[in-house]
Amino acid sequence: MKLDVVNKYTGEIIDSLEADTAETINEKIMRTAQWEYKLLNTTLEERIDVIKDIADVLIKDKEKIKDLIVAEGGLPIKYSEWEFSMIEKGYSFVDWFKDLVQDRSQTDLESGKPSLIKYQPIGLTIGISPRNTPMSLPMYFWGSAFLTGNPAIIKPSTACPLTMKYCIERIFESDFPFNGAFDLVISPGDFATKIFIESNLVKNLIVVAASHTAKQILMDYADHLRKSTEKYLGVNMVNQPFKNFVFECAGNDAGIVMPGVNLDLVAKWNVIASYTNSGQQCFSMKRIIVHKDIYDEYVELVLKKIETLKMGDPRNMSTDIGPLGSRRILMMMEVMVGEAQKHKNVTILCGAEKIDTGKSYGLFYKPTLVEIPRENILDFDKAPFLWREEAFGPVRSITKANSLEDAIHLANHSNYGMRAVVYTPAEHIERFSTELQAGSLYINSKPMQANISTALGGWKDSSFPPGIKYYPREMVQSKIIYNGLRENEKDLFS
Repeated sequence: MKLDVVNKYTGEIIDSLEADTAETINEKIMRTAQWEYKLLNTTLEERIDVIKDIADVLIKDKEKIKDLIVAEGGLPIKYSEWEFSMIEKGYSFVDWFKDLVQDRSQTDLESGKPSLIKYQPIGLTIGISPRNTPMSLPMYFWGSAFLTGNPAIIKPSTACPLTMKYCIERIFESDFPFNGAFDLVISPGDFATKIFIESNLVKNLIVVAASHTAKQILMDYADHLRKSTEKYLGVNMVNQPFKNFVFECAGNDAGIVMPGVNLDLVAKWNVIASYTNSGQQCFSMKRIIVHKDIYDEYVELVLKKIETLKMGDPRNMSTDIGPLGSRRILMMMEVMVGEAQKHKNVTILCGAEKIDTGKSYGLFYKPTLVEIPRENILDFDKAPFLWREEAFGPVRSITKANSLEDAIHLANHSNYGMRAVVYTPAEHIERFSTELQAGSLYINSKPMQANISTALGGWKDSSFPPGIKYYPREMVQSKIIYNGLRENEKDLFS
């Protein structure tokens, strides 16, 4: 099957790739899995040196890589610099991650003698990345896998596989001595994931996807285990081994604005946080919650800031809003806005207009802000879909809070908890820090505070297992080694 990769703005076919079949996927699994023991016998320092060398390789092709990010991802050029810099900094300063996976000693409570805690690779690891990050997430996965000594297969989104393909080709063309330990699978996600689940050579799956997709993968895994169940003496025995799953899922992040802050500046920052990459980021601000005392003033300011956003060609440095990643996203934005309008007193403050070419490219949805009264939210099951689920596009909601306590309640009134952003005077910081249910909290900070040293994931349905995580930590398993040679050498070897 041929996969045409299309420029999200012009519709030009950038490249046509042959999709992996079940046969080729299994071949790649077998080939990469053979490297488990070879990588196990390299040192952490050796691997760190190689990653730094690879940073130099990628930096030489920076402009070409950025062009691919813009073309296949639709990400405006001024934000592609940020996408590239995540990996440039992470690889160049990979020593920062050393403490996460470095062996350490531990003193035994009873004997007072030390044991060694050794961190070793899990084994063949699969990384499944989304379409909105053509470089940063798949290359973070690749770097984490090599850092920890795991052979790995990366499955980028079929909507934007070329950036990752190009990066891997540049690495393989260099003097990188471990080419066989890594590979790409370019195939639809549902198809490839079931093959990964069924292979006993695959030990670890790290997936960035919607929480509903993550739950479906777990159900598919349960079905796979169920098929291997046999009865012995009346007891069900499941013969398939455990796999390790790590999911980074959706964000439906709250941004809270309290009295006493510079509303003009906060409105500017919140528009950037809400609509960068057309809102197609898991950590975008999606639910804006504003104290009633400043609500009207804030709304007036934020609408003026939204009006200044420029929508169009992502290759233009002045463009803020690029094309959507797919027709499905365009349809979802229409559905979420339309469903919200059916609720009492919901108001469309701006946007709610589409540019539809009738094709799979050149699709835009104008930056939209929807006012949802708090009364429509309190019964969560009856709240607008736009409040309950992540809008992975340029549609955001705004709600008036009666008090600080009410703002916290509304922010937490969600199935998700990736991050929260708060603008507040100093006297309320501790309260927000303690009570907000999110994996990352940014207080009085500029938007886009995400970098390679930031743990990913979040609370509740924003990740599984819930909590923020560093990829290298999810690719190692610990082993406790107690060596009694010194104390017992005379008795054992005399």
